[in-house]
Amino acid sequence: MATTLAFRFPLGRYHANPWDRAVNEGASEWPPSPWRVLRALVATWHTRWPELPAAEIDGLLDALADPPSYKTPPTGTGHSRHYLPDLDHRKAETGHTDLTLDPFLTLARDAELRVRWDVDLTADQRAALAKLAELIPYLGRSESACHARLVGADEQDQEPDETWWRPDAESGSVRTRLLAPRRPFDRTVLEATTGGVRKQRRTVPPGTRWVTYTTGAPTLPDTATTPPPSRRRQPGPPTAIRFAVIGRAPVPMTRGVLVADEAHRVAGKLLEKAHIPDARRKEIMGTGGAATGHRHAHWVPVGDPGESAAYVRNLVVYVPDGLQPAEIGATLALGELSGKRGGEDGYEVRGFPAVRLLFQAAGQVEDAAPELCTRHGARRWRSVTPYLPVRHRHPERETLAEFLAADAAVELRNRDLPAPVSVTPAEPAAGRVNQFRRYRMTERLAKSRAGTGLVIEFESPITGPLLLGQLSHFGFGVFAPDSR
Repeated sequence: MATTLAFRFPLGRYHANPWDRAVNEGASEWPPSPWRVLRALVATWHTRWPELPAAEIDGLLDALADPPSYKTPPTGTGHSRHYLPDLDHRKAETGHTDLTLDPFLTLARDAELRVRWDVDLTADQRAALAKLAELIPYLGRSESACHARLVGADEQDQEPDETWWRPDAESGSVRTRLLAPRRPFDRTVLEATTGGVRKQRRTVPPGTRWVTYTTGAPTLPDTATTPPPSRRRQPGPPTAIRFAVIGRAPVPMTRGVLVADEAHRVAGKLLEKAHIPDARRKEIMGTGGAATGHRHAHWVPVGDPGESAAYVRNLVVYVPDGLQPAEIGATLALGELSGKRGGEDGYEVRGFPAVRLLFQAAGQVEDAAPELCTRHGARRWRSVTPYLPVRHRHPERETLAEFLAADAAVELRNRDLPAPVSVTPAEPAAGRVNQFRRYRMTERLAKSRAGTGLVIEFESPITGPLLLGQLSHFGFGVFAPDSR
């Protein structure tokens, strides 16, 4: 079975300068070279998953060392201009700046670039590649934020034909050359720095070679036929930031409120340290009695739906009204979180080992957190985490079903969402309700809220996110489209 990685670029841009071209030439490497793709995997291993044994990453990279084929989506071209100071520039003085171009390609935010190797990996290698792909923050330059995934067996493409970019193919009217590692493969090839290569007076890294790629039906940059996505849609400020949650021991989804609560606490300090005005900080954090109408930040732990045991794999910070650059910068400083309290002689909150938050993406919530939304809308939504009712139930006045329906209807109305057609109790997808910690870090067990799972149906489709009930800003009452 072939091995395929799929890349999406949620910001609609791809930045990558070819190895042998000057940046001011305005050229972009497309498709990404085999050397660049493997280098991204190595960099992700070093910075985001160093616990993976070196022997395992070496075996995986060796299996992927032969040049892959590419299926590329349509692209457009663009660039921005920047005037950077040279060595003679002095602060507070004009002049002595150099014009530098930043070329990039534009493509649809939901378009996929597919990279296919004709190699059958072992189960362990596929698992390692799947996790590394999930952790890749960008491909090319850091502006090229991406979502990468290992394509499953049921999604594999047919054998590459003339519409693909294929290495050393005899047919094809369009050609390009891309850098690839040479056999026998050595991982240090991918760890070479540009400065180190230049010091050796080399034009390309040692242990690499140029591979000629051809295609018969290219999707080359063509602004006349493919207008940039940014011209079709002008999004507002980013509404979501996505982090990967990494640690020696995973945090169960049933303890996700601890991660969310601690991230909220630390982020409040970071915003204050970044000199965000106090009124705006309270508006984002929902503190100090700020009347935000549920427009303040939601801290949503997200698991992997493919896991048999649900763990917190990502944290999504969702702010419906969006964040400004300084606010995003402060939030990105979130680093290590844990339940450790009281210093060396203190204690650790049960179920909350130390974890690191690694930035993955920032943008509109439908791009940064697709599991919380659906572009085409859905009428039926099922709770992933327990719904914690806000109202107090009076058993003598209403049945449980009536109580839940009324409570959910109020929550929906408070968020300017349509009234439900039906509200039905159901077990939440991430586990039984009594397994969840349903109170925040500084609260006692007596504060634990009652909860239930729900299925909510609407007359017309809604796109989401759907976050309802008590502690909905800390990972409870999270709903996902239900196709059943």
